[in-house]
Amino acid sequence: MNSDVLTGRRGVRPVASRPVTVPDYQLTFDMAGLPYWEPGFGIIQPVSGGTTADAGSTRPDKRAADCQVGAPLHCVAFSITRHELEHIVNTEGGSGNPDFGYQLDEIACTAYDGTRMLGYTLIDTRRVASGMHPSPRYHSILIKGAAEHGLAQEYIERLAEIRAYVPKTRGQQTAKYLVAVLFAPLMVPPIVAAVCALALGTKTPRVVAAYNEWVVRLVRLAHNHVFAPVFGAGC
Repeated sequence: MNSDVLTGRRGVRPVASRPVTVPDYQLTFDMAGLPYWEPGFGIIQPVSGGTTADAGSTRPDKRAADCQVGAPLHCVAFSITRHELEHIVNTEGGSGNPDFGYQLDEIACTAYDGTRMLGYTLIDTRRVASGMHPSPRYHSILIKGAAEHGLAQEYIERLAEIRAYVPKTRGQQTAKYLVAVLFAPLMVPPIVAAVCALALGTKTPRVVAAYNEWVVRLVRLAHNHVFAPVFGAGC
């Protein structure tokens, strides 16, 4: 939602935008990142249990207190070109490769004025982790984007209630730097490949996406079975 990221960083310039709601979906942070640094990234998911919420309401439904916003989802519909959509897909997690990261999906949206429309969004169907929290950096980007595009104030307040992860104990602070030393080097190759693909206007090769998926799962295993029990949770 944040124009600093969408336009400034990715060069996507929507010709129009409007806030919309999506019933039975909510924002979570269950796309795993680097524990203690960037624990979880935002994805939208169906609300578990299938409870329907009024599309015109900001009332949270089936909400875990500090890491989910609740249904209905409030977001921004951007009018962009097909080329720009492909560019967004190729520069997100998984780079549009099947079975890795975000996948393009069609959803029904309702604008604040009641207009119904179909839109495309990116959904991650994997379940590498759950109950994740965003970093303060990522959290602030979401809130700034929501305010910039005029999402309902009550929904922005719900976003603000999400607890951003900050390592507080000495153990967590120690683990933060151990994780960086051990796993950051493994993340350099896919980052370099993604930057090169962006510069060349191509999709990141599938083998790179597969490697990145392996790294993410390795980091989660190390966190769940070594770092979290010894140093405290990093998500």
